[in-house]
Amino acid sequence: MILTITANPSVDISYQLEKFNIDDVTRTSDIEKHAGGKGIHVGYVLKELGAAPVHSGFVGGKLGEFIEEDLEKRGQKTRFVKVKGDTRNCIAILHEGKQTEILEAGPTISIDEKEEFINNLNQISEGCHIINISGSLPKGLTSDFYKQIIKYAKKHNKFVSIDTSGNTLKDIINSEEKPDLIKPNETEISYVLGRNIEKGDLKEILKEEPFKNIPYIVVSMGKDGAIVKIKNKIYNAKVPKVLAINPVGSGDSSLAGALFAIDKEKSDEEIIKTSMTCGLLNVLTEEIAHIEIEKFDKYFNEIEVEEV
Repeated sequence: MILTITANPSVDISYQLEKFNIDDVTRTSDIEKHAGGKGIHVGYVLKELGAAPVHSGFVGGKLGEFIEEDLEKRGQKTRFVKVKGDTRNCIAILHEGKQTEILEAGPTISIDEKEEFINNLNQISEGCHIINISGSLPKGLTSDFYKQIIKYAKKHNKFVSIDTSGNTLKDIINSEEKPDLIKPNETEISYVLGRNIEKGDLKEILKEEPFKNIPYIVVSMGKDGAIVKIKNKIYNAKVPKVLAINPVGSGDSSLAGALFAIDKEKSDEEIIKTSMTCGLLNVLTEEIAHIEIEKFDKYFNEIEVEEV
């Protein structure tokens, strides 16, 4: 099993409108509601690949109950810590070829609630050889929360990956206890280093501090594929050109593919191709964090991986 942690999950609501009437009434019957958040999206794709994801994080109130129920209906295990605050809504309004989003902040996590999570990591991660942490931190938590999970994983010989950004990512990359896998883009690497970088510089950058002791680094290049570090080797991955329908969730899908292949002890090339295939399949559907598994082999065989 693979544990995926979403510290600040949400109920994702989408409204499909023909026209969004500003300062007036707009009605719709085209509504979707489901459990959301980056780690939850990773779990969706892991399930479609045939893995057994376990979801955790913090949930509260009726919306928190909805998230647990929605995931359990999908056949996915949940081990969330309950909090006093209410889980958030994230609303996407799709109108006239545009997407307007309204994102609530979510609950503030107390010190006691944080400690409950950390103190129960044995139960939360039971049976899981991989721990994935995805997304931003809710109010009340700092990067120290993620660092404690990474430290726990290292102590208990569990593979740990993290997908976050900004100061949280910078702090974790520069810490003594490093994750086993990160999935930044070029902009995030530039932010960590405090300077602009070129694609051609990545081969050397990923082998130097503060990145050199992170075994797996997947640097997303969007439609151009990725630069991937696996231990001491650097690879360039190229993906076929496709007509993208919805790129949202492709990063989470790509991460799920990498974790699935790592869990199955696949070769470097298979890990990269599985990751790229899942990211690619996601852009071919309207649904976020969804892959049409029957198309997997076709696109897997079209991914090009070259050591550089």
